[in-house]
Amino acid sequence: MRIAFVGTGNMGSALLAGILAAGQDAEEVRATTRSAESAAQLGSRLGVPTIAVEDDTQANRSAVAGADLVFLGVKPWMLAETASELDGALPDTATVVSMAAGVDLATLTSHFPHRPVVRIMPNTPSSVGHGVISLAAADEVPAATIDELTSLLGGAGLVVRIGEEDMPAMIGASASGVAFFFQLAEHMVAAAVSQGLEEETARRAVAATAEGAGRLLADSPDPAALRSAVTSAGGTTAAGIASFAEDGLAEIVARAVRAAGDRSLQMEAENREG
Repeated sequence: MRIAFVGTGNMGSALLAGILAAGQDAEEVRATTRSAESAAQLGSRLGVPTIAVEDDTQANRSAVAGADLVFLGVKPWMLAETASELDGALPDTATVVSMAAGVDLATLTSHFPHRPVVRIMPNTPSSVGHGVISLAAADEVPAATIDELTSLLGGAGLVVRIGEEDMPAMIGASASGVAFFFQLAEHMVAAAVSQGLEEETARRAVAATAEGAGRLLADSPDPAALRSAVTSAGGTTAAGIASFAEDGLAEIVARAVRAAGDRSLQMEAENREG
C-alpha cells in the first residue's frame, strides 16, 4: 500500500511512526513538511522519503501521486487550498484521511468530491504508541479500507471506530480528555507541595501513580470497580472521595467534557462557513 503524509507535523509524525511500527514499508511512504530542516529530521528519524515544500513547491503533488491513502496534517483553514493544490495529482481512488480538528465529513467531501474521506482525531499519547484515535468514515469508504486503516493506525494506539455523531463525546473524553488528566495531576502535585512535600518528589509520585492507575484501567476498564476496590469504609481514600463528591466533581467533569465537545461542533460550523 502506498501512503502519503501531507503537512507532517508533530501529530502526523507520531501517527506515521505508529504506522511503520505496524509493519508498513517505509519505502512505500512519502511525506512532506514545510521546512527543509523538518524534512531532514523526519527522514532521518523514520527512514521515510520526505520532501520540504520550501525546497520544492510541487512536493505535495509529488507525494500523493499513486497513493492509496493520503493523510492530511494541514490546519483546517488550509484544507481548501490544499485540495486545490492536489487537484489533478490525487488519484481518484485514493482515500483522504484528515486529522484537522473541527472539520466534519461533509466539509471534507466538499473539498475532495467523489473520493472516500475519513476523519480521525488522535490524542497526544499517540506519540508514545499509547494514544486513542477516533475514526469516522464516510459511507462511501469501503469496509476493507477501514479495516486496513484501523490496522495501520493500531501501531499508535487504540483505534475506536465511531459514527460521526459521537465525535464530540470522544473529543471531550479522549482527545481533550488527556489534558483533563494532566490538570488533575497538576493539582495533585500542587496539593502535595502545599502540605510540605518537595515538588520533584510530588511530580514523580503523581506521574508514577497515573501510570499505575492507567495500567490497571487498561487491564480492567471499569473505573468504578477499581475505585471501589481501593476505597475502604472510614479510610483515607473514602475521605478524599467524599470531599470530591461534596464539591460536585462529577458535575465539573461532565461540564468540561461537554464544553470540549460543544466547541468542536462550533468549529465545524465555522469551518463550513469559512
